[in-house]
Order: sequence, then structure tokens, then C-alpha cells
Amino acid sequence: MRGHPVFIAQHATGACCRSCLSKWHGMAPGRALTPEQQAQILLVLRSWIERDFGRTIPKSPAQGALF
Repeated sequence: MRGHPVFIAQHATGACCRSCLSKWHGMAPGRALTPEQQAQILLVLRSWIERDFGRTIPKSPAQGALF
């Protein structure tokens, strides 16, 4: 998935693996992420993608609108 915006954002923000989440975000490895931690990661990724693309992205997936 190289080149995909989420893949790039994960690596740009230190959210690509548990080691990076521990190093850059202080989220201890070896434990399940809490809903709050998951929300924090998603917020960081979303913010980076919006800044990189220069526009806001929809809060809900657009795929449902296709059917």
C-alpha cells in the first residue's frame, strides 16, 4: 500500500507500528490500544492528511453513498 495517503501519514506521524507509537506518542507496547488512544491516532492521521492535501476530508466514508 505504499503511496496510499494513510500509509504515508502513518509513517510521517510515527503511527506505523507499536514501537513508533511508544517512542513518539508514549503508547506502551504489549497492550491493546484503548478507544481513546485509537481516537488520538486517528485524529493525528486525519490532521496530517488534511494538511498534506490542503482540504478537509469527510467525517464518514463516502462509499455508502455509492450504493
